[in-house]
Amino acid sequence: MSSFIKNPNLPEGKVSTVICGTDDKSILSFLKKQNISVLKNAKNPCIDPCVSTHADMAALYLGDGHILLDKKQTQPKSELSELGYRVSETAEEIKGSYPGGIKLNFTLVTDFIMGRISDADVKVVELTEPKKKINVRQGYCKCSTLVVGENSIITDDASIHRKVLENGFDSLLISKGDICLDGHGYGFIGGASGKIDKDTVVFFGDVTKHSDFQSIRAFLTKYECSYVCTDDSQLRDIGGIVALKEIL
Repeated sequence: MSSFIKNPNLPEGKVSTVICGTDDKSILSFLKKQNISVLKNAKNPCIDPCVSTHADMAALYLGDGHILLDKKQTQPKSELSELGYRVSETAEEIKGSYPGGIKLNFTLVTDFIMGRISDADVKVVELTEPKKKINVRQGYCKCSTLVVGENSIITDDASIHRKVLENGFDSLLISKGDICLDGHGYGFIGGASGKIDKDTVVFFGDVTKHSDFQSIRAFLTKYECSYVCTDDSQLRDIGGIVALKEIL
């Protein structure tokens, strides 16, 4: 039986339900074969079209079945509410050029919230109290961060790497450029991956083709995590997955 994931980004069992905005057939097929149910967020025509379908721009999972959605996400809100989730809405619509679109792009892990706090929707700050805030320059914090464990991450952003080290995390800083994002020079590691089990990370594409693969594999092994790849193409940033439910 599925239950709500208690701690965001840290499933204790096998993930059974996610929010994901991609139409990529190979990724959706892979998730289906893993018996992971996919709920789709709606496309947001009011932000950069390259990230307009990205789940990490539309939803922030707060834990225990509580989700904060962009207030324009009316259809997903209705669907999630009917499924028993507690859904809150942003105070403002997510729209405009950067940093207007990043109001929900934050990483929650253990007792911390990471991101560009000055550009957060007020509901993000309100609903994540009393978590300690780690303020970083990178507005696309969730896009740029793969949570590996309670105090360990992989990131491709130097400001995130530096800040989490200051707060007692272990962090692997990898290079940019080996992840595709249509319309941009490169994508981000958080948008190209996600945990689908307590000890399993999925990569959207073939992580072995990343120039820092050996370091990535060693870091995952250090924290007793394995990895799976959806296909053998280059890694691509699809906006990640927002994991909601798990089977313990």
